[in-house]
Amino acid sequence: MKVRNTLLASVALALAAGSVAAEVAITGDGRLGVKSVNGGDVEFTSRVRIVFTASGVTDSGLSFGGSIRADNAGGGAAGTGGSVFIMGPFGTISAGDVDSAAKASVGNPSGIGLTGLGDLHEIAYIEADDDPSLQWSYTMDSLTLRASAENPGPRHPAGHAMAGMQTGEDTMLSGGMDYAIGSVGVGVGVERIGDMQNVVASANATLGDASVKLVFGSLDDGVAATEDDSYGASASFTSGMATFTAFASNKNDMDHFGIGMVYDLGGNAKIKGGFVDGDSLTDASFDLGISMGF
Repeated sequence: MKVRNTLLASVALALAAGSVAAEVAITGDGRLGVKSVNGGDVEFTSRVRIVFTASGVTDSGLSFGGSIRADNAGGGAAGTGGSVFIMGPFGTISAGDVDSAAKASVGNPSGIGLTGLGDLHEIAYIEADDDPSLQWSYTMDSLTLRASAENPGPRHPAGHAMAGMQTGEDTMLSGGMDYAIGSVGVGVGVERIGDMQNVVASANATLGDASVKLVFGSLDDGVAATEDDSYGASASFTSGMATFTAFASNKNDMDHFGIGMVYDLGGNAKIKGGFVDGDSLTDASFDLGISMGF
């Protein structure tokens, strides 16, 4: 169970419409273990991150808030780190370091390991080099609609070695939706800036203690005559306190695969380990250790 240390509870804020109740809470995460990257020496890895989360409700029922990690505090002041939101009958509007509508709707296959091991399970999305970005979402039962816009600036296909970089004053626009029917879900989305376009889709299902996810993306940089596809799949199975996960992916015409295990120790502490290999590595990478949630 997540432990929350409340710093401020029921703080009176004077607004034109009246007063609101606000709360600021501290959470965090950490890890301690060992890793070997690309066949290198085994070395120690550790990290601790503290997260501040603020929330409030106006007299008229609008919810608002924001979140920032302590190590990103400078970015939070500039809107390039963390995020803020306001939520009401119109949906939720979020701004800051937020995902595009397509990425939020489709996502990635499940990753593995204590450290992420290079996130080789991920497909390609068009990333902005300048935040803040803006995302709107609206949920109706099992359907969620999303739209987003990012500030003008340089863009590149995330993780892709494609010709050129999209520059200029174009704004990246994105739309997406996801829908669930019982234990089966689907997501679709599109990102576009200038002549660059990325179309992505996913499907996932859960059956008892097993779950699977398939993700596909088709990225056209507006220069090359052919599209650059990326895709991945993951499967997980839970037995008692242990969850086992495997993934396979292809990006930049390079194949990767990985396997991992998570064992729940209780109290929001878990043993995590993973192993990955593939075309971009000269040798395999692995890690093992304890992750902590506060």
